[in-house]
Amino acid sequence: MIPQRLGHMTSDGLCCVFFFLLIFFLYGQNRLYTSYVFLSLWLLHYVHRGLIHPLLMRYSSSHVQLGITAGTVAPNLLYSFVNSDFISSAVYSDNYFKDPRFWIGIVLYAIGYVINRWADIKLRNLRKDQSQDESTPLSNGKKYSIPRGGMFELITCPNYFGEALQWFGWTIATWSLAGLVWLLFCLATFVPRAKHNHDWYHETFPDYPKNRKAFFPWLY
Repeated sequence: MIPQRLGHMTSDGLCCVFFFLLIFFLYGQNRLYTSYVFLSLWLLHYVHRGLIHPLLMRYSSSHVQLGITAGTVAPNLLYSFVNSDFISSAVYSDNYFKDPRFWIGIVLYAIGYVINRWADIKLRNLRKDQSQDESTPLSNGKKYSIPRGGMFELITCPNYFGEALQWFGWTIATWSLAGLVWLLFCLATFVPRAKHNHDWYHETFPDYPKNRKAFFPWLY
């Protein structure tokens, strides 16, 4: 067992920040202005996710099995490599800033980023303040409440939805197979997690909103 914060910072911070930068600057062969735009987008997410978020997060368990951390390190290294290698080597046209793919991707990324950050803050504050009337005692003695407001009225896990939207925008903006593979991997992770969380809420709260979906508004 290792501290949860250390495991989180190792899997996301070490792999998706430091290793990504290492590949970008030492392995890339064509670093253009678009390369640095995409690098900034990647770091915007992972500096927070891998270095800041673990320090702010209130974990339900203080420790995690080493094998779980190791299981996330391997794919993060792989997908960090392919994406960093692509954006630091791909050759885009000089006017790619005017390409609809670039701006559509950037806009989708920005919307997803805002949704993801807002949902994370909402959940963190929910863990901090469990004095609400609708708080439900759990078997471990802690209390938990139904998240309310914003996209939580539509889906159980807007944090996962927001991050998936980010990487969909990344895939469009970079127009890359590397981005698509990363997006599919994230979806394969987020959708089952969202379903698991959704089922847990329904089992824990008899009055959990029946029309709230797990991951995608109105559909699933």
